[in-house]
Amino acid sequence: MGSLSSSPADGSCGVVRRWFASGRTGAVGWLLVAVLVTVAVGHAASLGGLTATSLLEISSLTSVPAPSVLGCDNFTGTTGASVSARAATVAAPCSNLIWTVHVGKWTIQSNQAASNATASAVATENTTTVDSTVQVVLSSLNTGGRSGGVVLSHDGASSYLAAVMIDATPDRIELRLVSAGAPTVLSTLTPTFATTNTLLLTRAGAALSITLNGAAVGAYTLTSPQLTALGPGARAGVFGGNSSVLFDDFVVTTP
Repeated sequence: MGSLSSSPADGSCGVVRRWFASGRTGAVGWLLVAVLVTVAVGHAASLGGLTATSLLEISSLTSVPAPSVLGCDNFTGTTGASVSARAATVAAPCSNLIWTVHVGKWTIQSNQAASNATASAVATENTTTVDSTVQVVLSSLNTGGRSGGVVLSHDGASSYLAAVMIDATPDRIELRLVSAGAPTVLSTLTPTFATTNTLLLTRAGAALSITLNGAAVGAYTLTSPQLTALGPGARAGVFGGNSSVLFDDFVVTTP
């Protein structure tokens, strides 16, 4: 088995602030974002909560290097439009990335993404990098046994890693390894969910870490057999299964 550990939120080491254009509030809307970047010493889950647009123009005010954006989407679009074959709506470097729906049906709902009720619904972008951090903002999750999460290291077929938030008593996050469609729960964490949640899953080689709402909640180290079962997949995306759960501000960066 791999190893599991839990840890408190890491300390802050730098703040970046960016103005950016947003189409959410009209033809041309302007939104001010102040982003607190948390840099963990010796810990992979270090991004805190960032948005899909702010990361595109991030500039560091300290010596801490800014993460490189590998993929993103703010899911702006017509309600009911399919996510399948959708081009990301945030500017370069994400605009050339196309969504692939692997399981279930994914659509745009009020400028957010949602799956249908298909179990383990998955959609990904080809972010082409194994070691990375995937982040998404989830809402309407913390009621009625709903679930939703993020996916890393997807091989384009049916092998991947997933961090899945599940509304329960108590609330829990399952870290899953899915190999050729067969899921294994690697670890279970029990943090408290908020009304809206920012979930991150980071991979750096065999090391995995999960961050919820800016707090590092757990880490896990994949064993050699688990790495073999996972394979070389390098896609990242979202994990659904309940049509009421909404996904926004999807971002993939270097860890």
